[in-house]
Amino acid sequence: MQRLTTMCVMGAMTLIAACTTPADSTSPASSLSGLRIEVPCANPKFNNDTECHWDQSLLQTADPQWKLKREIVRTFSGKPGTTYQVTLRVRGVVEPKNFTGGEVQQNHLQIGGIAAVDHYNFYSLHVSNPDTTYTFNRSEEKVGHYTFPIDYVVTIPVRGGATVTMGAYDLNDVAIANHQQHVIPGIAPAPAAFDGQFFQLDVVSIKSGK
Repeated sequence: MQRLTTMCVMGAMTLIAACTTPADSTSPASSLSGLRIEVPCANPKFNNDTECHWDQSLLQTADPQWKLKREIVRTFSGKPGTTYQVTLRVRGVVEPKNFTGGEVQQNHLQIGGIAAVDHYNFYSLHVSNPDTTYTFNRSEEKVGHYTFPIDYVVTIPVRGGATVTMGAYDLNDVAIANHQQHVIPGIAPAPAAFDGQFFQLDVVSIKSGK
């Protein structure tokens, strides 16, 4: 068993183990800054370079449900009892995941629903209040040995004081490599392609409601 270490860097965040970061009380936006999870490949790749094992330092045994479980946990700032409309820009390079039920918004945004039980991972954001899970790599097409870039904007409700959990989850230690060399302009490591998968959430705006 390998010992996991934790490293949280403000700004862009590289996740080595699950991090729980207290909210910055100065603003709701500050409490959601630096949300990024990277799951790099371990070389060499296989199956004509379309697959790879996750970096072994990312694997965990604490939760038997998952082989890979990476999380960033935040407390959303803001006035308790007030619901905010939080607009996020979602970017990254991900593999596909199929779902049944729930609500589909845009091409790759899944709200609720049941994830297919297979060896394809998924990337999500769970909000405790109102209790909702958003998955960002939903695919209508059948899963396969491909990745795709995501870059879209979503607006979600979050109440002041809610727990927000950004996560990456996989049942095995095999991933689809970024063999198509997708690049997300404007964020690291552009102009180079990321060797593996990642997703990043950036606050666009936050508006308070009732």
